[in-house]
Amino acid sequence: MRTANLAVLISSLAPLVLAAQQPYDVHKIIDAFRRPHEDLTILCAHRGLRWNGTADNSYDAYYRASEAGLECIETDIRVSSDGYLPMIHDSGLGRETNVGEVEGQAAYNPFTGQGHNPKVEDSAYSGFIEDLHLRDEAGRVRGETVPTLPGMVQYIHDVGMNVVLQLDFKDEAGVEIAYWQLKNLTNAAGVPANEWCIYKLQANWYRTPEEFEALAWVQDAFASGIQLAYIPVYNSGDMEEWDVLASMKAFAKTNYTISAEINMKSTDGPLRPLKDWVEDEASDDAAFRTSGIFFAIGDFVDPITSPRTYFDTANYTLPDDIRTNNSAFSYQDGRAPRLYDAMVSEDESPDGHDYRTDFGWIIGNAFDWVIADATDELAAMLAMDGKRNVQHLLAKGEAAADEQLALGWYKKARRRAREFQ
Repeated sequence: MRTANLAVLISSLAPLVLAAQQPYDVHKIIDAFRRPHEDLTILCAHRGLRWNGTADNSYDAYYRASEAGLECIETDIRVSSDGYLPMIHDSGLGRETNVGEVEGQAAYNPFTGQGHNPKVEDSAYSGFIEDLHLRDEAGRVRGETVPTLPGMVQYIHDVGMNVVLQLDFKDEAGVEIAYWQLKNLTNAAGVPANEWCIYKLQANWYRTPEEFEALAWVQDAFASGIQLAYIPVYNSGDMEEWDVLASMKAFAKTNYTISAEINMKSTDGPLRPLKDWVEDEASDDAAFRTSGIFFAIGDFVDPITSPRTYFDTANYTLPDDIRTNNSAFSYQDGRAPRLYDAMVSEDESPDGHDYRTDFGWIIGNAFDWVIADATDELAAMLAMDGKRNVQHLLAKGEAAADEQLALGWYKKARRRAREFQ
């Protein structure tokens, strides 16, 4: 099924969604990433508004995110062997597609890490990945096939979505490819895609502004008058290799860096100096005075831990609770799921707990934007606390639509967000 047909199919679902797409101005969303607002926490829907039968990084998931009034969607991008940009999170195709069935192999099982799981980078998009169907969180095969980044951007234009994308590149090689493939695309308002597709890149790829600005595609953006939006992603391991605070301070002097993702895993972890600088020391004329983080809600949701699952869990002991010791489970490529706490080092968190699984901790540490699942539920929670004033994001002369966010969409999964406060 191709994009043109999907636009008709998904638009027909609108009456079923209790939500309201907002008349946002994407440039105002970008500005809100730069400058904090006391009454607004920006939310980025992680792989779209997924779950309950909606697959990761699907047209449906992105449409639902927009219809729920969300302003930002974080997307995963990989590079296929023939140079396309399929929107796949994992390094392999097994968990998210029906590649096992198509090739007559044992379907990949994310609970055991066993089964057919060919690498995206070793597979051609044309004639192969493009024909694979997506799976939802329970392993059920859906009607949609794997989209590409340019295909999704064109879809956003076609249906008039007013959102920005955070481009999470799994392969550095995909960054320049994306720029050239998006160069002639826009949203429905005519804004170039390379101005509202935020390049959220690992900070250790380009440690200084000089390294970043020397790239051919960045030079082309400058020459073409494109207002790039860049977010460096800082991780704890970076601290051991180079001066990340000096790096962030240098990027804060550029006109294209709009924020920083600071992946702290505890209050007093090694990245604390970066967070303190953004909050307390960044000057008013700095390019940004904000920071964001990923809310690690985990990959287990109620439909997976029930008899409705289509993944075979016979060789895996499901937990009685999708949270253990206030930590959450994460799928791992080629192995069984692990708790976030089992993957955190003592340097990252002295007490061994990855606090990114605690939404209350994230808000308490004054992060200005959050990448998360169940973002419609989080939006409702934040609104009750006076933290979702979307008036800052509206196009000039536009009034906010009635924000009936899709509180019924997640059903059982909704309660997770409340429990994670």
